Amino acid sequence: MSTPSRNLFHHLPPPAECLALIVGTLELLPFGIVGLRDPAIFAHGYGLPITTTTTSTKTPSSASSSSLSPSSVDSEQTQKALLSAIAARNIQNGILLLTFGLVLRDRRSLGVVVLAGLVATVADTVIVRSYGVREKVLGHVVGVVNSAVIGGCLLGWGRGDGIW
Repeated sequence: MSTPSRNLFHHLPPPAECLALIVGTLELLPFGIVGLRDPAIFAHGYGLPITTTTTSTKTPSSASSSSLSPSSVDSEQTQKALLSAIAARNIQNGILLLTFGLVLRDRRSLGVVVLAGLVATVADTVIVRSYGVREKVLGHVVGVVNSAVIGGCLLGWGRGDGIW
């Protein structure tokens, strides 16, 4: 006779697959859609804040007499565009992870997709370490470890293998 908790675990996917689906959801929502909606907030969390030349300490008379140079406005727009491209890449990764995890339900293929995301995660880590806010590097390092561990577990786990 099996207990109700054993029946519950029988119907759930393995922990690595659940974590991959969580990563896919994170890639899609906070790292993707929110990044496209507000690149400045996404840039701060990513570790490459957008530099602006405006300050809130200007008085109304000084703000009206001075204007931003076209090059500084172009630079800010370029930064927003590049961070929007990163957010779009994250949306693509999230959709890919969720498709392999929820639709195709092939653990080894999902593992390949998670490990392929390791390339972008390592690149993000190097970019933020070289050009961004050093305090944000740890978050990217956690992403590298997650991708390696989750992807490796999924590669070793076949469809018919048990949960534990």
